[in-house]
Amino acid sequence: MSSESSINAKLESRFHAAIWLAREAGERTLTRFQTGQLGIESKRDGTPVTLADRDAEKFLRERIAEEFPNDGVLGEEYGETLGSSGIRWILDPIDGTKAFVCGVPLYGTLIAVEVDGIASIGVIELPALNERVYGCLGAGAFWQRGDRTPQNARVSEVKELRDAVFCYTDSALFEKQEARPFLSRLETSCRLTRGWNDCYAYALLATGRCDVVVDPIMEIWDVAALAPIIREAGGRLTDWKGDDALARECIATNGFLHAAVLAAT
Repeated sequence: MSSESSINAKLESRFHAAIWLAREAGERTLTRFQTGQLGIESKRDGTPVTLADRDAEKFLRERIAEEFPNDGVLGEEYGETLGSSGIRWILDPIDGTKAFVCGVPLYGTLIAVEVDGIASIGVIELPALNERVYGCLGAGAFWQRGDRTPQNARVSEVKELRDAVFCYTDSALFEKQEARPFLSRLETSCRLTRGWNDCYAYALLATGRCDVVVDPIMEIWDVAALAPIIREAGGRLTDWKGDDALARECIATNGFLHAAVLAAT
């Protein structure tokens, strides 16, 4: 990654740090995964949180404060700490806590880095699969399995919905947004529909293993890390109106299929 300008140098150091931090935080979640010692509680919105969520986010906050003390941090579990550098880290220590609680290995640790409000770095760490996908605007997107040499991450070249694999997390969220007809149209139009959930679906998209992912309800910590990865892998991520700004509702595709998915909303 180029360090020709000050901001590029800042991005480069944070890119390497984000990859390492996500891996370390993910390994911490594994100490409780499938152990039955999760310390599960319900948050105000009814979603679960575990001791592993909180421990991983505390670890990330401590390390970021040590390495980049002027950066801001926003995390799902502990809110926002303001910074003065124009750079903000966005943390989701366990994306897919319901999968984690059930002992399903499709959960992930998400780290994003915003520069002047633009999500510029993203990491999806899949601890139980020992796999990660990461990207930085202008530097590309990469897929690493275990300790193998990272390879370029690229979306598929599927050009018709009838040939596409479509993923989503929870049909109840479509019901909540009164968007069940949209879901039904996609299920009918695509070759295959699967509930490969949460950030795992976006890792599949960025590496060409699925073609369309739709979520009707997301928070900033759910989506911020995904945007630079998908875009650098050659795909497109927008809201349901086609706006590139990060939003609570998300459509992500390989790019070729985006217009068709938007037309189905």
